[in-house]
Amino acid sequence: MKKNTIKAFTLVEMLIVIVIIGILIASLMPRMQSAQWRARDVARKNDLSQIQTAVITSQADRGARPGMTNNAWQDETCDGTSTTGANGWLMIKEIACNLQKAWMTQVPTDPNGSNVTKWLGGSTKDYSGGQYTYLVAKRNWVNNAWFALMAKTEVEWSSNWVVCTSWGTSTGQWYLTSSDDLAHITLCSQITKGSPCVSNKRECVYEETAELRYLLVY
Repeated sequence: MKKNTIKAFTLVEMLIVIVIIGILIASLMPRMQSAQWRARDVARKNDLSQIQTAVITSQADRGARPGMTNNAWQDETCDGTSTTGANGWLMIKEIACNLQKAWMTQVPTDPNGSNVTKWLGGSTKDYSGGQYTYLVAKRNWVNNAWFALMAKTEVEWSSNWVVCTSWGTSTGQWYLTSSDDLAHITLCSQITKGSPCVSNKRECVYEETAELRYLLVY
């Protein structure tokens, strides 16, 4: 008479399998997270390109840049807030009504709604709620000739600008304000992590990821 024998994993074998699966998950998680960061940065660049087109269209229709009347800042913006931001920087929602009139049906916000942009123009004012930011500045000493859009990025490979948060102590720091001439800025062609923070140079250095930005200048 034959005995029915059922082959099964021993407890030790089960533990080995669980450990191997855990190691594989731990090794893959950083790559998956990095892919998510990169994907969000791609979305941010696409959003800024759309906003740029809407800003240009709005200016052509109105004869002035969004948030301005006859190239002078309005007292109030679309949502009724004051235009006295961080040295000229505004949140995109503050010019949303102008962009919507330029046929932008939905004004985009950062894919990470909790993203907070800090340290614009040397100001500690925070721009929260996943807001992109907007600045009108000089070009070759002509007031209000250029504008810039900025997003907070998550990986250095997607960034072209560094905003140094160690105010007053960094080398080559550069805080863009409405009084700066955008014709004289130098976007970063290479960004590495290190110390001290260095901006407005071909090779820029950031000390923490909060300093990474993507800047679109028109």
